[in-house]
Amino acid sequence: MTLRPEGAPGCSHGWSAARVLAGAAQPVERIAPDLARPGGAEEVPLVISMSDHQYNEHMNDATRARLNERLRRAGVRAAVPGSLPVLFFGDLFTARVATVGLNPSWQEYLSKDRAELAGDKRRFETLGSVGAADRLSLTDAQCEQAIHTMRGYFGPKKPVYSWFAGLSRVVEGFGASFRAGTAAHLDLVQESTDPVWSDVFKADRAVGMAMLEADLSFLRWQIEAFSLSTVICTSRTVLDNVVKITEAERIDTGDFAGRRWTIARAVVGNQEAAVVGWNIPLARQPGLTREEQTELGGHLRARLQSLGIGAVEL
Repeated sequence: MTLRPEGAPGCSHGWSAARVLAGAAQPVERIAPDLARPGGAEEVPLVISMSDHQYNEHMNDATRARLNERLRRAGVRAAVPGSLPVLFFGDLFTARVATVGLNPSWQEYLSKDRAELAGDKRRFETLGSVGAADRLSLTDAQCEQAIHTMRGYFGPKKPVYSWFAGLSRVVEGFGASFRAGTAAHLDLVQESTDPVWSDVFKADRAVGMAMLEADLSFLRWQIEAFSLSTVICTSRTVLDNVVKITEAERIDTGDFAGRRWTIARAVVGNQEAAVVGWNIPLARQPGLTREEQTELGGHLRARLQSLGIGAVEL
């Protein structure tokens, strides 16, 4: 098995691993698809904000149980000490589009000198910030606190990791927005690891593969339970794995600014979804200009519209 670095140094969102076949997904209880979503994609200045009452109402018992179960699962040795798995970036409860990377960067929890981010630099809750001794002892209230922080990742004045800058432009070109809540970000593996995942695989390939296999079923559940209409994959490895776990059919491919893009059609649960992606991560050469990143999103949206796949009207 050969590993190939697909992301920027220190960023594991786009690092590659071997392709893995996911096991059969189990039926899930779907999140109500008629949650309030912002209107026209051009207007994206505000973050979706829900009161605690609305939040608890929309997160039904089955969904809460599955999210909390993932938060309480024991961490792996390579996980950032004291970290919690990042279930999503942004408001998955209102999103219709999700981007997918490989796994969260350790820089989501740590500064460049490996000190835990705190105060207004903190991006996610940790065991320490919620007051838990370990993951298994997380209370429902502590889990909700962690989930609330994940939903607000792209909020105003939040310290969003720079890796998302280019991807945000692609998403906006597609007609969605992280900030407005019509898009959220997911990963094949929810653990933030230090060292980056490629080094985990080099040191112990079996451990790395076990992490991937353990989390793919959770990603499959998210795609179905949250009624996502489009899944945008940020590298070839991510695309290959998402196509496998959704049993999507590849139906179109082409080239754009040095990237080979692919479109696939999936039926997830009772809903059709589009799976799209490209082969080379945005952070890797040849790079795309800001304009090209936006144009890539627009090009993919136009192709989906011409093929009649997915609910791209956001």
